[in-house]
Amino acid sequence: MVDAVQAEASMKRSAYWLGMASVFLLALSVRLPCPASKYTVWYERSAAFWGALFEGDLKATYQSYHPGVTTMWIAGSGMRAYLANQGQPAADIVSLPGELPSPQSPSAHAGTAALGLVIALCILGACALAAQLMGKAVGLIAGVFLALDPFFVAQSKLIHVDALLSSFMLLSALLLIRYAQTKRWSELVFSGVFGGLALLTKSPALFLVPFAGLSLTIGHLSSDGASSFLQVSTWRKPPKRTIPALAVWVMAAAVVFFVLWPAMWVQPGRTVSDMLLNGVLHHAEQSHPFPQFFLGETVRNLGPTYYPAVLAWKMSLVTLPAFGLALWFAVRDRGEEDSRTARYVLVYATAFLLQMTLSAKKTSRYVLPVFLALDVLAAWGLVRGMETLRARTTWLTGRASALLLAGVLALHSGLVLRVHPYPGTHHNLLLGGSRVARSLFQLGDQGEGLDRAARYLNQKPGAGFLTVGICDPGNLMFRENFKGVTKPINHTTVDYRVFHVNDVQRSVRFEHCETYWEACQAAGPIWTQSFDGVPYVWVCSAYARDLSAFSVDHRVDARLGDHVELLGYTLPSTMISAGDTFSVTLFWRSDGLVGADNHVFVHVLDQGGNLVAQHDGVPASRDRPTWGWQKGEVVRDDHPVPVPAGLPRGTYTLSVGMYDYGTKARLPARDADGTELPGGQITLSELAISGAP
Repeated sequence: MVDAVQAEASMKRSAYWLGMASVFLLALSVRLPCPASKYTVWYERSAAFWGALFEGDLKATYQSYHPGVTTMWIAGSGMRAYLANQGQPAADIVSLPGELPSPQSPSAHAGTAALGLVIALCILGACALAAQLMGKAVGLIAGVFLALDPFFVAQSKLIHVDALLSSFMLLSALLLIRYAQTKRWSELVFSGVFGGLALLTKSPALFLVPFAGLSLTIGHLSSDGASSFLQVSTWRKPPKRTIPALAVWVMAAAVVFFVLWPAMWVQPGRTVSDMLLNGVLHHAEQSHPFPQFFLGETVRNLGPTYYPAVLAWKMSLVTLPAFGLALWFAVRDRGEEDSRTARYVLVYATAFLLQMTLSAKKTSRYVLPVFLALDVLAAWGLVRGMETLRARTTWLTGRASALLLAGVLALHSGLVLRVHPYPGTHHNLLLGGSRVARSLFQLGDQGEGLDRAARYLNQKPGAGFLTVGICDPGNLMFRENFKGVTKPINHTTVDYRVFHVNDVQRSVRFEHCETYWEACQAAGPIWTQSFDGVPYVWVCSAYARDLSAFSVDHRVDARLGDHVELLGYTLPSTMISAGDTFSVTLFWRSDGLVGADNHVFVHVLDQGGNLVAQHDGVPASRDRPTWGWQKGEVVRDDHPVPVPAGLPRGTYTLSVGMYDYGTKARLPARDADGTELPGGQITLSELAISGAP
C-alpha cells in the first residue's frame, strides 16, 4: 500500500515537472520565430550600450531615461553571440544596426531570441511561484496562459522594454506575496532583486516600492492577528517588522540597480535624477506625441476608459470569463489562503492600472504588467470554478475535470495560435473580435502584414527596380523586406502604393495619404492582407487602369503576343515637315505576365515599305520596362520620331510593334478582329510629309 502511494506521488511529481518543461518550451517556441516589429530604437541602443562598455565610457551606458538597462544587456548578449558565430570581433557590435538595420535581420533576431529566452525563464519562475501559492494545477495553467497570452507574446517578439519589465515585476510581486506567507528572508531578498531588475528596465517599476510596503504591512498584520484591516487603529502603527523588511527589499533592489548599470558607478546622482525627471515626470505630464485612434476618433487624450477596454479586448475568450470567476471567488471566499493570495494579485493589478491611468501618456503596452497578473488570476479562477462544480455534482470525477480543463486549455491555445506569428492581431472573440475592435482601437501597431505585402511585391518581375509609395516610408516592416525602392506615398514615379490600417486609422498623422487612399478604394486594391477577417494592408496600382483617364484620339485594340494589347494612340497631326520631329503617344495594357524585356518600335515607311524614320526603345522613355507592367494598368508611352531633312514629299505609313530585346524577334500582332498582321506591324495612320521636291 505504501509503495503504491509513493509510486502515485512520484508519478504526480513527474507529471508536474513535465508540465513545467512543456510550459517553458511553449513560451519559447512562440517567441523565437518571425520577430514582428517596426521598432529598432532598442536594437540601436543595445549596440551603443555595449560599444560604450568596450570603450570604457561608462557614462555612455546611460542611453535612455527608461532606462532599459536589462534589455540592452540581454539583447546585446544575443547580438554578441551572433558576431561570435560569424567569426567577427565583439567590438563590431557598434556597427551592426548600420550594416543590418532591419528588426528582422539575423543580428536583431539574435537579440530578440536572447530576450525571448529570459522571458520564457521568467514565465517558468512565475509558474513555479503560482504553484506554491495557489496549487500546482493553478501554476501550470497560469504558465500556459502566460506563455500564450497574445498581447504578451506580441511585446516579446521585439527588442524593447515592456515584456521584460512585466516579467520582472510579476516575479517580484509573487515573491513578496510568498514572503507574506512564509516570512523567509530569502524570498524577500529575491523579490528585491527582481524589483531592481524591473527598475533597471523601466521607470514605472517604481510602483513596486509602495506595493512592497503595503504587502509587507498586510502580511505582518495578518501574522500578528490584526482583528480588522478596515479599522484606522490597525494602520496607525504598522508592525515593527515591516520597516526592516521593506529596508531589506529596497537594499536588494538598490544593489542590483547599482551593480548592473555602469553609469551608476561614475555618476550615480545625475543618472538617477535624469531617470526620474525625464522618465517619470515625462510620462506623468506629457501625452503621446502622435494622435491615437480610440472609440472611432483620432485623439490625443485617451481618457480613463482606454486601459480597461484594452484589457477586455486583448484578453482571450477563455481568460476574460476565467478572470471574472476569480473576482467572484476572491470576494466570496475570504478565509482561504489561496483566496488571500488572489486578493494580493488583484490589488497589484488594480493599483498598477490606476497608476498608468493617471499618467498623461498612454499606449496599450504600458499596462502589460496587468495582463500578466490577470493571467494568474484567470488560472486560479478556472481551477476554483472546476473544484466548485465538482463539489456540487456527482458525475464530474477527477479524471473528467482534468480532461475538461485540458479541453479549455486546448481551446485557448487554438484561439491564440490561429493568429501566429502575428499575435498582435488577436482580439477577444467573446466581444466580437477584430471586426468590432477595429472601430474602437488602432490596429497594426507592429506593422503586421507589411512584410507579407513586401513579399507579394517581391514576386513581381523586376521587383528590385520597382518603386513603392507608403504613408510611413520609414516603416521597417515593409522597407527592410522589400527588394525595391520605398518612397513617400505622394512620390510622383511610384509603381504601387501600399496602405496600412494603422496609418489609415490615424489619418491626422498622415494627412497626405487621404487623397491616395480614396483613389485606391475607388479603383480597388490589387492585393490585400487580412487577419481575423479584417483587412490590414492594401496594395494599389499607382497607374490608371481605365483608358478614359487619358486623352486618346484613336482606338486600336490590337494584340501583340500573348500578354500585350495596344489600346489606342494619340497623334497631334498627320501633316509633318521633313527635318522636324513629331511625337506619337501609345497606350498599352498587359495581363501582368510579361516576363521579357520587350522594346517598342515606331516606324515610318514609304510606299514601297522601306523604313525611312524610326524610334525604338523601352516604353515610357525607359521608365516602364514591359516586365514591370501591372495587370490591367494602362501604360502611356511617348515616342519622338525625327524625320530626315532630305525626305521626299509624299504619303507615308506610320506603324508600330514590339520585339524581344534579347532575341530581336518581333511579337506577332493581330488586329481587333483577331486577324494576324504581317511582319508584326500595326498600321496606325498615313502621314503627309512635306519635304524636298
